[in-house]
Amino acid sequence: MKSIRPIAIPAAVIVLILFTYAFLLGNKVFESKFENEPIFWYVLAKGVFCFVSLIATARILDVLIDRLDRPRG
Repeated sequence: MKSIRPIAIPAAVIVLILFTYAFLLGNKVFESKFENEPIFWYVLAKGVFCFVSLIATARILDVLIDRLDRPRG
């Protein structure tokens, strides 16, 4: 059976890590001073959304691939 999950899950985790790092870098957490910038909260929310949508899309595609591979009858 073909599956897209082995590719989609690591890709989703990488996206989440990159967006979280961008959020932390933008709010200057690594410089020990936290600045609450709204645009970087948007970046974090976008990263979480992309993570969830990649996982959901992988699951939906796995179901569709499974249904197309089954013999009809």
